[in-house]
Amino acid sequence: MPAGSDTALRARPLPDVAVATAPPGTVTGRDPAGDRHPARLAWAPDTRGRRCTLTAPGHSDRMIRLATAAPIAVLAAGLGVQLVLTPVYNSDLTNTLTTLVLMSCYLPMCGYLVWSAAHLRRPRHGGWILAAMTVIIAAGVPLVGSEWQLAFAHLLVSTMIVLPRPWSIVAGGVLLAALVPVDLLVNPRPNPIWTDLVVVQRTAAVLVPTWFAGALRALRAAREDLAGRAVLRERVRIDGELARTVGDSLDTIARRGEATAALAGTDPEAARRELRALVDGSRRTLAAARRLVRSYQRVPLRAELDTALDLLAAAGVPARLVLPAGDLPQYADNEVREALRAAVDRLLRDGSTGTPVITLGAPDGRLRLTVEDPA
Repeated sequence: MPAGSDTALRARPLPDVAVATAPPGTVTGRDPAGDRHPARLAWAPDTRGRRCTLTAPGHSDRMIRLATAAPIAVLAAGLGVQLVLTPVYNSDLTNTLTTLVLMSCYLPMCGYLVWSAAHLRRPRHGGWILAAMTVIIAAGVPLVGSEWQLAFAHLLVSTMIVLPRPWSIVAGGVLLAALVPVDLLVNPRPNPIWTDLVVVQRTAAVLVPTWFAGALRALRAAREDLAGRAVLRERVRIDGELARTVGDSLDTIARRGEATAALAGTDPEAARRELRALVDGSRRTLAAARRLVRSYQRVPLRAELDTALDLLAAAGVPARLVLPAGDLPQYADNEVREALRAAVDRLLRDGSTGTPVITLGAPDGRLRLTVEDPA
């Protein structure tokens, strides 16, 4: 998103880093996720591409900070280049001092505009800042001379940031056109086209990393918004499912309980029958609630395997994992999960002097788990 657009928003994403994995069907060591903090990584297996995608918020934050600092570094480098070029083309010390004073006046303002754009914020008093920079840079043309023309790149940067589109594009074109007569007047060897190209190049060197940092922030904000919406949708779904199942059953139990209490004084036998039916219904409701809770607590098979390797490694048991060729199912049967947990419990309880091998195979289409302990 261009920094000068009207739709610029405040935002706090997260790039993906790829980690190569061994081909399916081979014996591998610990899973790469085992060496990292589980709360900082999210696995997305892709066995066809034999790669796993990791989302690392810390890496994203570092990239955004670096992208934000890049245009500020370019501005600082521009100050150094200008101070070097001025005495090269003009040996007068006064011009060098004038250049230093003028750039010291407007560069902090330009840096503030760039910093705001990289953070997707509309700069406060942007119009006044742009007007002040225009006056300072225009005043430098007769004071410094032809070497000062390159400072118009900073004015073009500020124009593209402060003014909304399409006015920023129009104003930028007018500024580049105005450089033609300026170059003809102050340059002993005028070359307006070359001057415009250099100004555009310097402008792009500042604006491109600025827009890149803003795009990264917008991407992270969009990903966080999508994640929040997904969580909200899941909560609404769970709430509706609970209301349809457990909620309706609880309402029925409450009504039948009131009816049973009313029958207790007039028809004890009917009250006993209603009470037995009420107990049976309560048990069925409890069983349904337990099944529902268990369905919400299902853990992906990849996470189960990673957790098992982490637990064994923490206990000093360097287990290895053999995965089947082809796609790994997202969830496993209770039999496989219980076998994995039992094997991990046994290895943790008895210990192992060798390297146990956990093999997950599917010879007949069903997952089979075997654990070989050389000790």
